[in-house]
Amino acid sequence: MAVNLNHVTLSGNLTRDPELQVLPSGQVVCELHVASHYRARDGQSGAWRKHTDFIPVRAFSHQARTAHEYLRRGSAVAVVGRICSRKLDTDGNDASSWRVEVVAQCLQFVGPHANIQRERNRDAIGTMSDARY
Repeated sequence: MAVNLNHVTLSGNLTRDPELQVLPSGQVVCELHVASHYRARDGQSGAWRKHTDFIPVRAFSHQARTAHEYLRRGSAVAVVGRICSRKLDTDGNDASSWRVEVVAQCLQFVGPHANIQRERNRDAIGTMSDARY
């Protein structure tokens, strides 16, 4: 029997400020938008080209509050998590819309805010219990 694995590791920069919201259940969630770059050879010309993927990331609980407090557009982050798809509200339309995103299980600040994160919450950031989505 095959083992299923849903694991994502990515790094990049935020394309806008984190958006914090409180769900009806009282749970805190922060939506991040990460741009991750990679290089690949063009099949026809053989030249190296830069490609960018824009990945929505959701962080929960303590990670959400900390990300909202310290991260801003352009901040560098590393994310470990899992891919999740969720159905979006369709406002009465019959067609369904789905969104694929990464649910952060560990969110690491890279750059100037990395030391602040370690000093304030040495063992609280990145716990598996924060990812409840």
